[in-house]
Amino acid sequence: MADGTAVLGLDVGGTWTRALVAGVDGARLGAARHAGANPLAHGVRAAAVHIGEAVAEALAAAEVEASGVRACVVGMAGASKLAADPEAAGAFAELWKHVGLGCEVEIVADATTAYAAGSTSADGVVLLAGTGAVAATMRGRRPATVHGGHGWLLGDEGSGYWIGREAVRATLAALDDGAGVSGNLMRAVLAGYGAEPVGHGTARPGAGLIAAVNARPAVELAGIVPLVVAAYEDGDPVAERIVADAAEALVRLLARARAASESGPIVLAGGVLTPGSCVYEAVCAAIGEAWPGASVAAGVDGVAAAVWLAALRLLGDGAEAQDLHGRLVG
Repeated sequence: MADGTAVLGLDVGGTWTRALVAGVDGARLGAARHAGANPLAHGVRAAAVHIGEAVAEALAAAEVEASGVRACVVGMAGASKLAADPEAAGAFAELWKHVGLGCEVEIVADATTAYAAGSTSADGVVLLAGTGAVAATMRGRRPATVHGGHGWLLGDEGSGYWIGREAVRATLAALDDGAGVSGNLMRAVLAGYGAEPVGHGTARPGAGLIAAVNARPAVELAGIVPLVVAAYEDGDPVAERIVADAAEALVRLLARARAASESGPIVLAGGVLTPGSCVYEAVCAAIGEAWPGASVAAGVDGVAAAVWLAALRLLGDGAEAQDLHGRLVG
């Protein structure tokens, strides 16, 4: 097999869509990043548009024809729900045809690519906290049990959405109680939404913030996470509470998956669990107490992991694939 054989990987989330074309020798040939394309959060039509744009841009950058791609893996939140929806599955089948891909496109759960980003082991556990939050017990690099991931309306405690919502709720509670806005986080939340508290003595001083938040898609609450992190680093007590609560919720979620797999690595992935971040450090400390000696790895590059999983279909699961993981995913 020629080292120039091209494979395609996509990491599709609520905030970003990433596409990467690479060779089975580990060479990164072309990449692209577009807006989020999780069909559960953005709708199938918008998701298809964003994914198509990302694929086309990555292929153009790689100077590779779509028909020349030998394998493709797409990591996507809600993959199982997508497969169960005939209309959505049909829309994506049409998308691949429109893009020009001649190979089979395998859509896997985002937990699958997140886990592969941190480990080559077939079995283990992954905790993924980005816009949403999910934990999974992995068997053969596929989720055997899944916990959480119910979406912003029904759960996802500890996720980016949840953290943003808690910051807004804390700001509104302070305004409702007549305490006024104090601290870096509350001021940042109001500024971020271009809202000002209504004057004292009114029945609803947070009306402007309420209207501004509800005027935007709920998924945009995840965009508040950097404000929470910055306030946490400045010692803001509200931010400190939110970070602690988020870490506690994520560790509870992880424990449910870990109960079914007490061996194998624990992979932490997603924007909320970026290595070195305050939530990541708090979760790692809790893991050290709950499961002393457990191997913990960071799953950082989900799109490279998708490429690696695609390459596995061509290389097989041997020494060559293990070496490729080190060069491609690092």
